[in-house]
Amino acid sequence: MEHDETKHSTVMIAVDEDADRTRATAHLPWRSTTLVGMGIARMDAGDAHAVELRDEVAVARALSNLANQLFATSMSEIDGAAVWRPPLAAFQRR
Repeated sequence: MEHDETKHSTVMIAVDEDADRTRATAHLPWRSTTLVGMGIARMDAGDAHAVELRDEVAVARALSNLANQLFATSMSEIDGAAVWRPPLAAFQRR
């Protein structure tokens, strides 16, 4: 029997609209925390197509913000885990 070690997580996206803007939030539970990305879009809501585009732009911005946070968190953890080691004596200039 194979052991499935696939990790799963769900991004929850909420979209909030008012007359002149759309705000999207993307929540990602990851390890012991939840990252929250935010995105805002503004454009005239003259027709249904414009409102739909506004939603898409706000969600895309929220997901982009979330991805940047996850990347920054990972890079911070990598930098924190790096241990400085002195150069090997054989490679030092004399």
